[in-house]
Amino acid sequence: MKKDIDKLMKKKKVDAIYAVGKSSKDATIYYLLNGANIYGHYIKKQGRAAYLVHSPIEREVAQKSGLKLINLNKYEVKKIYEKYPDKIKANAFFIKTIFDSLKINGDVAFYGKTTFGMGYNYLRQLIKFDKKIKIHYESQKDLITIARETKSEEEVKRIKHAGKAVVHAFTNMIETVRSMKIKNNVIMKDKNKKLLIGDLRAMLQRNLFEKNLVNSEGMIVAQGRDAGVPHNAGKEREVVKLGKTIVFDIYPQELGGGYFFDFTRTICFGYASKEIKEVYKTVKDAQDYAIDGLKVGKKNIEIEKSICRFFEKKNHKTLLSTPKTQTGYCHPLGHGLGLNVHESPSFGLLKTNKDKVKPGHIFTVEPGLYYPDKGFGIRLEDVIYINNKGKVISLTNCPRKLVVEM
Repeated sequence: MKKDIDKLMKKKKVDAIYAVGKSSKDATIYYLLNGANIYGHYIKKQGRAAYLVHSPIEREVAQKSGLKLINLNKYEVKKIYEKYPDKIKANAFFIKTIFDSLKINGDVAFYGKTTFGMGYNYLRQLIKFDKKIKIHYESQKDLITIARETKSEEEVKRIKHAGKAVVHAFTNMIETVRSMKIKNNVIMKDKNKKLLIGDLRAMLQRNLFEKNLVNSEGMIVAQGRDAGVPHNAGKEREVVKLGKTIVFDIYPQELGGGYFFDFTRTICFGYASKEIKEVYKTVKDAQDYAIDGLKVGKKNIEIEKSICRFFEKKNHKTLLSTPKTQTGYCHPLGHGLGLNVHESPSFGLLKTNKDKVKPGHIFTVEPGLYYPDKGFGIRLEDVIYINNKGKVISLTNCPRKLVVEM
């Protein structure tokens, strides 16, 4: 959590943090600036309050950050950029000027989004200008990632609120389709027009936007064969067909840059084949098995291995026994969720993954089985919260039902 940043700085021997960027474009900046929608420079010394250096035109927005504020006018920026026509040198000298004014020295952890080349040359130039600092080396997870892994009550509340809106949008879409008529085994959105995959997506998007959620990372509405390829987004112009699996993977974000939710249900309108019903039950049972096995302190890689073994006992290929498989169970069990739709902690089978279940974690549990050559794929995804007592709580309040009666 954010309150742990000083403790993490001390543990990692970081003397100061410097981060720069626009909060709506960078989850780390959003987190550090407490959601203030501003481009700014965040500076924090270990054990001290954080500063935000901001443009004069954004002085009132900057107040929403709750940080100590410094107006850019203090640093006579125009003179710096006139002295150094090379923008990288000018940027580096400008940061040195800020560091000097705040008496920043020692190990500094840097955060922000830029191209590799520009970032490399900028940091090289900065340490030429400022001999008092050293760039902190973070070989594993950086301290902000570790802080963001565990969620505060306010963060849980926002993610849960987004989840309710997603379930509402999905349920409303289902009920709208159920009110439509069927003609020649095809769902008709009106007298002369067939219902399309794009229509389902549009219904969801409208409902989400009304709740101040946007699909900043996209949305999956994939039918039949497309549902059998995990991240196939689906074809807009494809006619919705009875008896075909449709994977709805909905992962919107709060408007303006904020918290995500992530939700997946697989349905068939009208009916489902015996094989699809059997595979659906296997995925549903696998999700229950995975959630039942969650315990504080348990290694995520061991949870992943156990779900692979579960599927293999049911004669489905997994990445544990068939590392190159693209059918069966062919992706990790889940991922952390917060200001990014995919963030720490992680699952999967990489030996470098040292993540364990901890109080405060929020992550998805999303097993699936995929058979594009058979014309179907099935995935179920719930968001799980581990509270401060280690209790496993689902933030996804939506039934898992395969067939939608028409």
